[in-house]
Amino acid sequence: MTTGGTPSGGGYPNDPYGSDAGQQNWDGQQQYGGQGFGQEPYPDQGHGQQGYGQQSYGDPAYGSAYPSPGQGGGPSMTGKVSATDAISAGWQMFKNNPLPWVLIALAMFVANGIASSISNSQSMSVAFVGTILTVAVSFLFQAFVIRGALLEVDGHKPEIGDFFKLHNFGAFVIAAILVGLATTVGFILLIIPGFVVAFFLYWTLHFVVDRNMTAIDAMKSSVNAIKSDAGNLLALALLNILVVVVGFLALFVGLLVAVPVVTLASVYAYRTITGPSDFSRTATSTV
Repeated sequence: MTTGGTPSGGGYPNDPYGSDAGQQNWDGQQQYGGQGFGQEPYPDQGHGQQGYGQQSYGDPAYGSAYPSPGQGGGPSMTGKVSATDAISAGWQMFKNNPLPWVLIALAMFVANGIASSISNSQSMSVAFVGTILTVAVSFLFQAFVIRGALLEVDGHKPEIGDFFKLHNFGAFVIAAILVGLATTVGFILLIIPGFVVAFFLYWTLHFVVDRNMTAIDAMKSSVNAIKSDAGNLLALALLNILVVVVGFLALFVGLLVAVPVVTLASVYAYRTITGPSDFSRTATSTV
């Protein structure tokens, strides 16, 4: 695994540890651990628990291959999201490390296609197995791409093998099922509530992977984080949909670019609002 630079920052209203990001700029010159913003911390991550005061982002593992956002005309991380800046950051990260992202997207499409074809079998037993495979493939690749995107956004350029090293997968599956059930109930209630539920629970799986949370705590954390900047995140969601549509219109090949870009843009927004975690440092220390 090669390394890249880590975004500069300031202002994390949803830092689960209550750290004052005004005292940290991601380049390792200062550490977390100041006075909190006073906003509600994430479940089981209240003030007084382990914070960022024990870690510095000047570690050589964070390198300098990526220009830190805020430098050279790029966006800065201030705890608020710019939809266009997030898409721009996603595109820049993809350009800097395209091969593993194209490969993981291609593998996802092929695996989903195989599972889907099995589920369409005339045999009920084979079709049932295919349906189970489709769900399993969906869960697996969601976990893979979130893991890879967290590494990428944190400045660690992942290789293709780095996507597949999972942890806490049981909690991930439970969270995915609960989010799916909640969204389904929302769609039953006149459609619009389903979109609302899906929007506010969108980062549930990110919290499970990134902060090793339980499913319920991750759902609560997703709602807390997204409601802190719902307007800008809604704009990003709409822009992401537009990017995917454009990729689809580009004869499928465009999706090999569009899907990684919107994934990276979404995780970039997640990091902007929630601040850093120990995920990438821990993940790269064991690979």
